[in-house]
Amino acid sequence: MQVLEQLISRLYRSTKDIDIAHFREWALSEVQNLIPFDAAIWSTGHLSTRTFHTHTTLNLPKHFPDLLLEHLAINPLRKALFNKVGSAVDMSDVIDDQAFYASEIYQRVFQPHHISRILSSIHICPRTGIYTLLSLYRFDPEERFLDLEKQQHQRLLFHLVEAASHACFMSLKACCEGGSEAHAYHAICDKQGVYHEAEPQFMDLMEAHFGSSELSRFQLDASKSEQLYDDLLIRSLQLGDLYRISIRECSPIDKLTAREQEVVDGVTQGLSFKQIAKKLELSPSTVSNHLYRIYQKLNINNRSELADLIKK
Repeated sequence: MQVLEQLISRLYRSTKDIDIAHFREWALSEVQNLIPFDAAIWSTGHLSTRTFHTHTTLNLPKHFPDLLLEHLAINPLRKALFNKVGSAVDMSDVIDDQAFYASEIYQRVFQPHHISRILSSIHICPRTGIYTLLSLYRFDPEERFLDLEKQQHQRLLFHLVEAASHACFMSLKACCEGGSEAHAYHAICDKQGVYHEAEPQFMDLMEAHFGSSELSRFQLDASKSEQLYDDLLIRSLQLGDLYRISIRECSPIDKLTAREQEVVDGVTQGLSFKQIAKKLELSPSTVSNHLYRIYQKLNINNRSELADLIKK
């Protein structure tokens, strides 16, 4: 199992080096070196819809996931997987070979793509409702999946999910670096609030404010660019059909007006009243008045205390 442990370690260590757009394909190719297979599909969906919203395939045509979904109702693996969440399920353990090769699902979906052996498992995150399916396929009917390979498959799925999620949020945080969102926690959801990814710390804050029974979807309007809820500052950035939700606890700075925050930015950059005034197209006396009100709101007395507050 040493090779398996090395692969798991490599998955996590590579999150900072592999572009997020190619991470899943890269990870599947790494799995292929451990468990030989001819084709694979890695799909992610949500329990509220029981359908998938993303697919990554290896050595399969782009339309294959749609074909699989069209025939989901007659796929004997579906029920078996949800009855054994977290376990690797071999199609040959669900239906004998003779019945499988004579079945409608085989003739319509798998036979046209030369698939004879199937090993799948499902991982479900109970907090977000996100579930992930990993299916490995072999073309040669004589190449059965071994018990050891089933154990490896079962162990790997959790780490594939965690590593891919980590890679996603590392990419997001890199984009936010230097701004206030760098200290926030993130989730990705659609307009209906269905989660596609979510950091554990994001879910911790949501649970603290909405309760554990309201975690399956984002409870606020994902399309609002900025909103306050209790002591949380929540910002949303549209990413195509999805939204990146950033959430963090409010700081005293968040209670300042937009103009006052611009003055604070100038002060923390070490600019003089005249320099800030020129940058904001204000008079130096107006900048001074803004700073006086800022000190009152933040209950501080000078630039040094303001700098300390910003650092915190």
